[in-house]
Amino acid sequence: MKKYIIFLLVTLWGFETHGQQLSIELSVEWKKEETEIYHRLNSPSTPFLKIVFNNLSNDSIYIPKIYKNKYYIPQLSPAINISGDDIIDLIRVISPDTKHNVFIGGIPFYTVRWEVLPDSVDYYSEHEYDVINEILADVYNYVYQPKGNLTDINDLSNVITEQNIVNVLKDNFVFLPPNSKYVESYSLAGFKILGGCYTFLLTGSEIKDFVHFGPTRDPQLQDWVYYDVIFPDKINNYRLYRGEFYTNKVDVTFKKSPDL
Repeated sequence: MKKYIIFLLVTLWGFETHGQQLSIELSVEWKKEETEIYHRLNSPSTPFLKIVFNNLSNDSIYIPKIYKNKYYIPQLSPAINISGDDIIDLIRVISPDTKHNVFIGGIPFYTVRWEVLPDSVDYYSEHEYDVINEILADVYNYVYQPKGNLTDINDLSNVITEQNIVNVLKDNFVFLPPNSKYVESYSLAGFKILGGCYTFLLTGSEIKDFVHFGPTRDPQLQDWVYYDVIFPDKINNYRLYRGEFYTNKVDVTFKKSPDL
């Protein structure tokens, strides 16, 4: 009976992943990190969300990233830019009992942010932007004080060319040789400081072959319009991957620091 159950599980997994040539898998790992606030909170290590892009095929492929790559720090809403003491007061307001979903991939049409929502809110329906995003943005600014910007796809809507993808926009794409993987890690320090229960997941399970731009003013139509720009089919022998991929969710619970 036990052997039959194992065989059934393996068979079902095979049906689920058959035909998919790409997986983007999430996990959490802990690393030592030296920051002022962590000395203050007496925390020996920092959690990171590990994102692994796996090419499961025998072809060389490339894909647009489904989030913006910027100094291994999640991109949330613009920070309010308040003082450290005020941040502590806001953190105390957040209930550690509320469960949140963390959607990686951001607002529709743009790939520049993560969005955090109570698990009672449907991400794909009309909803208000939750204040926890602004608090998290301020926490990250306070802890890391990032400087500079990376160029995002949305900054170069009319120059999506092979040359720009390889050079200017290279941090927005992943190039994978056959049966290879690419790993990135994003600090979850802000989430740990706030405390609470979080489910990290992607906003979809399909790679699009275009980026959506707009609104921009069309002088002929005398109106604001959106438009799509298709990525090149091939770049230096790397084929543009289109279609579904396997992914997963990660649940993490952080205890709020007793010092807050």
